[in-house]
Amino acid sequence: MFSLIYRSKVRESLDHDAIQALMQKSSRFNAQNKITGCLVYHDKNFIQLLEGNEKKVRNLFGKISKDSRHKDIVLLNLEENNFPLFSKFSMIHNNFKDLTDQVRHKRMLFHEIFHAADIVRSPGSSKLTLWAQVNSLLNIEDKHAYSNM
Repeated sequence: MFSLIYRSKVRESLDHDAIQALMQKSSRFNAQNKITGCLVYHDKNFIQLLEGNEKKVRNLFGKISKDSRHKDIVLLNLEENNFPLFSKFSMIHNNFKDLTDQVRHKRMLFHEIFHAADIVRSPGSSKLTLWAQVNSLLNIEDKHAYSNM
């Protein structure tokens, strides 16, 4: 089972409805292609772990890399695992009006998804990369939320 983790920013021209539509279409595509993983969307940022057949995952990342809706794409990790880290595809993407509530809720959801997944049994770097990236994103946003109070 091959896994890939990347982060990207969303082009400013995409609104919340366009992001929701993109995520729903991606979820259907991933299911059809037996690609699982975890996607976190927060404040115009994506962090995603994709896993499945190596050729399919690499092809999908190639499409994402060329997708004009993404910018500043950074490949964070590539790894071969003995089993899927996520048995289904999970997404964290709500957008409350209050940034502090968003961050708290997304942290809670990510914690639940992360610890319920097989990723906690993995000795590899994928789990550490995903954990560090998501927590960094949410910690940065949390600092902004509290500095504006």
